Amino acid sequence: MTETNTLSEGSTAPAIQAEAVGSTEPKRLTLAGAEYRLPATSEHWPLETMEAFEEGKVVTALRGLLGPDQWKQLKSTGATLSDLNTLAEQIASAYGFDTAGE
Repeated sequence: MTETNTLSEGSTAPAIQAEAVGSTEPKRLTLAGAEYRLPATSEHWPLETMEAFEEGKVVTALRGLLGPDQWKQLKSTGATLSDLNTLAEQIASAYGFDTAGE
């Protein structure tokens, strides 16, 4: 059985179980009707992304996590700071973090 991890705007259901069992399925997030795929676990995040989160550079971190194609897709939707905050909260929930940070 394959588990798909999908979070939509407003969803608060964390995917902690998938993270714990080492799922290889990408996480799927939805924002304004567009789907974004992220690494299955935070262990597969690029180092630059982890450093950006650590330094509080949320935009840089999201750009690194989404990759160039998905970042371009997000920008083409006219995304706002509010949208980035929503996406950051979805990411935090998908990976089992308490919050997206400050």
